[in-house]
Amino acid sequence: MQMNCQVGAVPSFPSFGDPKWTPKVPGHSPDQSERVDYAKKLRIMVIDDESVIAETVVEILNEEGFEATAVSSGDSAVEVAKTLQPDVVLSDVIMPGLNGIETGIRIREIVPDCKVILLSGQAATVDLLEQARQRGHHFQILAKPIRPEQLISVIRASSGYVA
Repeated sequence: MQMNCQVGAVPSFPSFGDPKWTPKVPGHSPDQSERVDYAKKLRIMVIDDESVIAETVVEILNEEGFEATAVSSGDSAVEVAKTLQPDVVLSDVIMPGLNGIETGIRIREIVPDCKVILLSGQAATVDLLEQARQRGHHFQILAKPIRPEQLISVIRASSGYVA
């Protein structure tokens, strides 16, 4: 049995501690509309009711050159968003009080351009996401557990942040 494999077809991910990593796209030079202000650090709010998870993700993101902040509840996140004005929110979906979906909706009311990425390891998330979609809210969702390099790649792709 012969398998047809192409060398270089596997995507590469940045290694931790290498904030200068950028994907190489042959022949592509970003035009003015695609350029990102590289002098500005991307502000990321990490929301998880398990503080050890939030703090670990924040540590990883800060090491990669982002400006990350941990918050342990949806209500607190909405308040923090008023002053932080995050570019990206990473939120657990299932939390006591405000769930991650409702938190994302409220934060987008404060910061309309904020990208919201939801993290979940529970089946109940499907129903909550469908209810949000019916109300006109769409979110990117990643299944837990997520590898750090995958998370960083998704953040960079969703925000247009390449540096």
